[in-house]
Amino acid sequence: MNRKDLRLYQQISEQLGRPPRPGLIVIDTRTTHFVRLELVLLKALLDTGRPGLFISVDRPHQYMAHLLRMHGIDHRHMIFLDAVARFSADRKLIAAKVGFLQGPHNIDSLPAMLRQWSSQGNGLDIDMKQCAFAMIDNLSTLLSFNSEQVVLTFVQEFMNSMGDEVSVPLLVDRQRHPHLYQALLGMGGMEMRLRTTDMANEGAGGR
Repeated sequence: MNRKDLRLYQQISEQLGRPPRPGLIVIDTRTTHFVRLELVLLKALLDTGRPGLFISVDRPHQYMAHLLRMHGIDHRHMIFLDAVARFSADRKLIAAKVGFLQGPHNIDSLPAMLRQWSSQGNGLDIDMKQCAFAMIDNLSTLLSFNSEQVVLTFVQEFMNSMGDEVSVPLLVDRQRHPHLYQALLGMGGMEMRLRTTDMANEGAGGR
């Protein structure tokens, strides 16, 4: 990570707090900056030493797992839920805890799956009830497969499934999806504002 990434990491860490503040957190981010910001966000969240979830609906989980490993970010306490790997040509084997979903068009089944895993165990050596955070790599991707109302209902049910103590940062390009952005804020989401000077380049990750 370069100096801008580290300044961004400091900003995010200060706003998240330790442990990360619970609830929905909405971050206006250009789509071209998603991967970079996700990597810095994950570093800030994982540095607390608490486990979490990363849900891949845009890129196979191997992509983010590779970036985390390349930048020396310990992700042993994170579980990936992958909705796109079986549709992808990416066959890299990356050591990670991963569960697979049936695809981004079935994302509404995820909250029920999480509840089932929490009550019955998941075989992935992680207690869902101990998760401190959950991220979705690109919420707007779900709009290609589902109506906006379905996506918003999913977010609400997902928040309910994760509980009151979990931090859920979601990246949305407000310019591209203004209604989605405002709807998330209307659900009680806290808006995280980042200095635009630290988002001026692609930094550690690109898209």
